[in-house]
Amino acid sequence: MNCHNQRFPKVVKVGSVTLKIYRGKVKKKRKKYDLFTVAYYQEGKRQRRVFGNFDDANKEANEIATKIAHGRLNAEELTGADRDSYLAALDLLKPIGIPLRSAVEAFVAEHAKKRDPIGNKLVPELVDELLLTKKRDGLSLRYIQSLRSHLKRFAASFPTGIGLITSKLIEEWLAGLSVGPRARNNIRMSVVTLFEHARRHGYLMKHQRTEAEDVPRAKERGGEIGILRPEELSKLLMKADTEAALFLALGSFTGLRAAELFRLEWGDINFNRGHVIVGKHKSKTATRRLVPIQPNLMEWLSPHRGMSGRVFVSEHAADRTIAFAKKHVTWPSNALRHSYATYRLAGTQDAAKVALEMGNSPTMLFTNYRELADQEDAKAWFAISPRSRRTRNVVAFPAA
Repeated sequence: MNCHNQRFPKVVKVGSVTLKIYRGKVKKKRKKYDLFTVAYYQEGKRQRRVFGNFDDANKEANEIATKIAHGRLNAEELTGADRDSYLAALDLLKPIGIPLRSAVEAFVAEHAKKRDPIGNKLVPELVDELLLTKKRDGLSLRYIQSLRSHLKRFAASFPTGIGLITSKLIEEWLAGLSVGPRARNNIRMSVVTLFEHARRHGYLMKHQRTEAEDVPRAKERGGEIGILRPEELSKLLMKADTEAALFLALGSFTGLRAAELFRLEWGDINFNRGHVIVGKHKSKTATRRLVPIQPNLMEWLSPHRGMSGRVFVSEHAADRTIAFAKKHVTWPSNALRHSYATYRLAGTQDAAKVALEMGNSPTMLFTNYRELADQEDAKAWFAISPRSRRTRNVVAFPAA
């Protein structure tokens, strides 16, 4: 059957049972492929099955619809009020995709609140509380946006007490998301953060592992590391405005993470001693480290010497810089940090030294970045300076 002649979502109906087939795209090695998702409800619980071609999806949808229709007939064999209550409950739960059992458990938990408050804090309320706490703690806008996106999806699927959610339910929910292993692990980490917040504030038993912590991480195959070539970075710095040039220079010649760059203040840049201080409260790993200012980076930073406040006033500096860069070069994921690690390791041949600078493990650096570049490449990378840039006026950033 030709999927190009179909209108999506395609509705498959058997008796009173209705399923839908959605068409999407998945990107693999820079190519996009069709992806067909069969979505349906069974006993009030939303189910999904994904296929690489339409014929398989259509066949499966018809088989599932037939089985569900048969199962409903079995349910209708219940007598009188029991049958009516069961079917009515399923219909009420369909729009929100909550299993009948979960709904009953949530109802029971609500009535048990006075007897045992532990575990009965509703997930949507807990998510709002966590996001407010993170905002009050001054965490980056990008991190809070990511946390909100992940946990709002979680709360929509589990509008119950936090204590009712088991590791098995979380694992099944993660497996049903149409995301890759790395994205799945990122979402899992957000859920772990939510459960840790609940435990810390007495909504779960203290001094015990949470259900979220027991959910296994997805195995990441690990894609090929992508880096910029020295000539590509030089081209970008020649064309960049002041904000983009500073972001590119700091990211390329220190290897700081984007979140660490957002938290960086001019006071963290010690011009006299020649290093950038990444404080433990600004570091992803919560450990303080010193990153040496390379001679070429000192040239990029010198026009801003004496400034105060945050280096990047806007949280969107990275977005603007990356959007600019993509117009001129092929931009790999995490390009600046990967590039710094590659060229710094090639230049020093000292994984332990570079690991300290980047807040990573020597093993990870040696495994991922060794032999991606040689010492001549490293010399070219750390020789890129404003002297190779077209003459232009330097505009200072306003203090935060």
